[in-house]
Amino acid sequence: MELPADLPVPIDDGAARHLLGMVLPGIALESTAGDRVRLDDPDRLGKRVIVFFYPRTGVPGQPPSLGFSGEEWDSIPGARGCTPQSCGFRDLHERFLEHGVRVWGLSTNTIGHQREFKARTHIPFEFLSDSGLELVKELRLPTFAFPVESGGPTMLIHRMVWYVEPDARGRLAIPRVWYPVFPPDRCAAVVLEWLERSRPTAGR
Repeated sequence: MELPADLPVPIDDGAARHLLGMVLPGIALESTAGDRVRLDDPDRLGKRVIVFFYPRTGVPGQPPSLGFSGEEWDSIPGARGCTPQSCGFRDLHERFLEHGVRVWGLSTNTIGHQREFKARTHIPFEFLSDSGLELVKELRLPTFAFPVESGGPTMLIHRMVWYVEPDARGRLAIPRVWYPVFPPDRCAAVVLEWLERSRPTAGR
């Protein structure tokens, strides 16, 4: 949970700019609840939604391997901090619900890996797995490659957050994107502050 003070700060390389205003595709992803969730279905995903993306969560007691070029995990801007980011949304989850906003976490970790993490850290919301990289490829999500010890492919999603709500035609779309995200442990608080200021509608 503790983040080193000297982590490199990610820069906005424009890799998520095309996502702003995009309508969600009809892709169904496996969830930690044991079902599949179509991203364009407001009855399943939710009508007002926060989706936070993270590269991966680690294996307890097992330090990350070195990258394909010998780089350390902490040296990659924005890579470190998946557990603090997720736990930030955990700790503020009730506040999001008060605004009628559903929270999802999403990564390329396998669903089994996500379930272990969810249970271990007492996360109250569900995760979605894109371990097959279907969403990554369809929406050209910002990614980087890193050898993982277990729990999914070596293609990892850069940390970002979407706010999703129906557009003028009733389709689920992305009117707000946070990218890059730093520091990750402040991510949930920053998103909640924006939500309370810009989308204050309450209700479950």
